Amino acid sequence: MNGKKDKGGRPRLAVTEKKKYTLPPVHLDTKNYFLVKAQAKQAGLSLTEYQRQKLLTGEVVERLTTGQMELYRQLAGIGNNMNQLAHQANKYGYYKDAQMYHENVIQVNNLIKKILYDGKDN
Repeated sequence: MNGKKDKGGRPRLAVTEKKKYTLPPVHLDTKNYFLVKAQAKQAGLSLTEYQRQKLLTGEVVERLTTGQMELYRQLAGIGNNMNQLAHQANKYGYYKDAQMYHENVIQVNNLIKKILYDGKDN
């Protein structure tokens, strides 16, 4: 034997195989703590998730509010209905109507994207 006693159990993971790492805690004064906490609440994120996003990307993407999600669902439903009408118009030969409905579907989709991405072109 080489003098080492086998303790049993699983061998230690290599540094590159570890799944989680922790960073040192952040110390803030009272004013800054409540400022960061309020910003996290406004973004709709937990304090930990807010810190993680801020640390990794330098910006925080707010979650959609329930009102925004409801509006998105309604617009998506309208867009789907218009798309179905356009398909029916194509099927039965109403080409002018189909073109108009198709343009409306594009407009609705653009509106949804503006709402979701805060006016940014995506």
